[in-house]
Amino acid sequence: MSDTGVAPSRVLALLDDAAAGVAALELSSALAQVLQRELAVVYVESARSLVAAGLPFTQVLSHAGSPWRAFSPQDVERGFRAHEAQLREMAARIALRHAVTWSLQVMRGSLAGAAADLWTEADLLLLAGSPALKPPAVGPERKVRRRPVVAVVSEGSEAGERALRIAAQFAQALAGVVEAASVATAAQLVGKAGTLASLARCEVLVLPRATLDPAALALLRGPVLLVG
Repeated sequence: MSDTGVAPSRVLALLDDAAAGVAALELSSALAQVLQRELAVVYVESARSLVAAGLPFTQVLSHAGSPWRAFSPQDVERGFRAHEAQLREMAARIALRHAVTWSLQVMRGSLAGAAADLWTEADLLLLAGSPALKPPAVGPERKVRRRPVVAVVSEGSEAGERALRIAAQFAQALAGVVEAASVATAAQLVGKAGTLASLARCEVLVLPRATLDPAALALLRGPVLLVG
């Protein structure tokens, strides 16, 4: 059991865009492999996208030079199905390479909201980062020096110490290094410029789950691993 009483049987990877799928799946599969856990992928269909598509003035531009066209909730639903199929194919391929068991679950809402809803399901939740994130290197490329895994800890905190231990295991899985960024209190994280700046140069940010509420989580750019 983890410190929070949650059975440490899975690594949950949450994402809301197939474009971020490769990086998120590579990271979460590598962690699941080193911890010998199952990988549970959760695709979050954006409820906000459906609301926006339902507005009478919503239009999309398919490509440069094309005319604007109407965009409806049905178009969004078709996009959801396409993303789900793409993620399922990627998860099967990447999990097989890492030799981990995997599953795919679909839910609707927001990424930060889904993280809060699933906090009792597992003690490790990885939230996908920007679609522009470069997928982690595999094979011979792993010999190249990686960006560090950054663990954010509160001084003297038991939760922070566990996040640091998990970060070390994550760095081992990625053949990289771990760095620690300290904050006096968890509440200072979002407002601490130096800590947030580290996101731009790290492979993944590791922090205690209780550090952030959904509103604060929405301000971060991942990938972020929440440790219970």
